[in-house]
Amino acid sequence: MSFDCFPSKKSEVGIMKPFSKLHAGLIAGVLAFGVSVAEARNLNIALSAAVLTLDPHQATAVQTDVSVISHLYSPLLIRDPDYKIRGVLAESWKAVDDNTWQFKLKPGIKFPNGEALDANAVKANFDRLLNPDTKARVKIWFDLVTGVEVDNPLEFKIKTRAPFPGLLDQLSMLFIMAPEWAKTANFATTAMGTGPYEIKQYVPGDRVVLQAKKDYFGEKVAFEDVTLRMIPEPAVRVAALLAGELDLILDVPPTDLKRINASRNAKAGWGESSRAMILKFNNLKSPFTESKALRQALNYAIDRKGIIDAMYEGQGRVSNCQMLSPMYFGYNPDLQPYAYDPARAKRMIAGSGLPQPVSLELEVPLGRYLLSQEIGQIVAAQLEEVGIKVTIKEMEFATWSAKYTKGDMGQMTFMGQAWPTLDADGLLSLYDPSNPGGYWKDQVFAEALSRGRSTVDPEKRKAIYKEATARMCDEAPVVFLFNQPLTYATSNKVEWKSRGDDWVRAYDVVPK
Repeated sequence: MSFDCFPSKKSEVGIMKPFSKLHAGLIAGVLAFGVSVAEARNLNIALSAAVLTLDPHQATAVQTDVSVISHLYSPLLIRDPDYKIRGVLAESWKAVDDNTWQFKLKPGIKFPNGEALDANAVKANFDRLLNPDTKARVKIWFDLVTGVEVDNPLEFKIKTRAPFPGLLDQLSMLFIMAPEWAKTANFATTAMGTGPYEIKQYVPGDRVVLQAKKDYFGEKVAFEDVTLRMIPEPAVRVAALLAGELDLILDVPPTDLKRINASRNAKAGWGESSRAMILKFNNLKSPFTESKALRQALNYAIDRKGIIDAMYEGQGRVSNCQMLSPMYFGYNPDLQPYAYDPARAKRMIAGSGLPQPVSLELEVPLGRYLLSQEIGQIVAAQLEEVGIKVTIKEMEFATWSAKYTKGDMGQMTFMGQAWPTLDADGLLSLYDPSNPGGYWKDQVFAEALSRGRSTVDPEKRKAIYKEATARMCDEAPVVFLFNQPLTYATSNKVEWKSRGDDWVRAYDVVPK
C-alpha cells in the first residue's frame, strides 16, 4: 500500500451539522413522495477513510484513493462489476508472444489541456512509473514490464521480461495522465485525465466533489455531480444515510443493518469481501525475526470463529491459513486454519527461548477497517490469556499508513489486504522480499512467486501457488484471521451491486 498525507481541516472532517425540524421534515417529504429528476442527477458516497493522494502512480488503496482517481482518469482496460475485462482507452489487444502484448487505442481522445492521448502518452506514463527516481508505489504491480514500444500514434506494444499472465487484469489499475502536465503537476489537488469526471471542489480530509464532463468520450454517466465524503466514523456514516445525506456507504456496523432495513429511507446488506484481515508481524524486527515458534503460537492463540460470531454476527470466512479466499485464482483448498488452542500457544511461547513474559506492541489503525478498535481489543485480550503482554497503540489511519509505507511499522499491526485482480500473484506479491511493505524476507517464498510468473499455464500456476501458500502458512509471517465481510447500505434513490474487490465508483451505481 502507499499513501501521501495531506493536511486535514479538523473543523470539517467527519462532523455533521445538526438538522433543524424543518430540514428533517423536508427530507421526510422527499423520501415519502419520491426523488426529483434533479436530485437523481446527484450522488453522495461515503468513504471510510481519507483520500491521501491523487497521483495515479502512488495510490494503492483501492476503496479510497484509487476509486477516486478512477473517476478522473481512464485506464486502458476496466473490470466491470461482473469482473469481466473490457476496453476503455484500448480498442483492441492481443498477445504477440509470451512476452509481448500489442494494443490499439481508440482514436481522437484528448486530455482537457489539449494533449493527445496516444501511444506516446501511454509510453510516457510507463516510463514515469518504471523510473526508479519516481519511487512509484504502483511499480511493484508492473515489475515484469520492461517498457513500451510505440508502433504508430494509436498502436504500441508492452514488453515484459517474462510471461505476465495477470497483465490485462493489472492494467485495470493503471490510469493514464497527461504526460507534459504531469512533469510539473500538483497532485495534491489537481488532476488531468480523460475520465468521466473532473474536480469541482476538493477539501483534503473532508470531501471530493466531482462534476461530469460534457465532452467525455465514453458512455454518458448517470450522475452529473458526485460527492465523495471522507467519514471514518461508522455511526456518522449511518446517521447521514438515514438523514438522506448519503446514497452509498460501506463498512456498516452489523448491529446497524437491521435498523437501516427497518427504516423507510435506505436498505442494507452483506457481501463477500476479498479482503483478508490479519495481524501482520514486522518480521524484520525482534522478536519475530528469530522466533518462528512465537509466530505460530500467536496463530494458535486467536479464536477467529469467536470474533466473527461476536463482531460480524457470524458473517465472514475464517482464513484457511492463507491470504487468499476462494474467489482468488491460486487459492489453496488443501490448507486448514490454525486451530484455536491457547494451551498449545502457551507451551510454544514458554519454549520459544525468548525472555518471559513476551511483550509486544499492537498497532490498530482507526476508521479504515470495520470495527478495528473493538477487534484490536479482543485480539489483545486473547494474546494476554496465553501470557503475552500487549500494549495497544491506536492511531488515525493516515498516521498509521504513513508509518507503514515508510518502513516504520511497529512490531505488530491489525490490518486488511486485498488485490482487485483476484489473482494470487498480486496479493502474494505484497510479501515478496522486494516489496518494501512486505516486512518479511523469505527466499523460498520469493522463488515460488518468481516461478509462478514464468508461465502462462493456469494449472502450473495453481501448483506453484500451492507451494507458496503452504510455505507462508508454515512460516506464519502473520496471524491469518478472516475475510472481513462487506457490509453496505444504499438510499432508496439508487441501486448498487456489491462487489468484493473494493472498487467504489459512481458509474457502478444506478439511479432508480
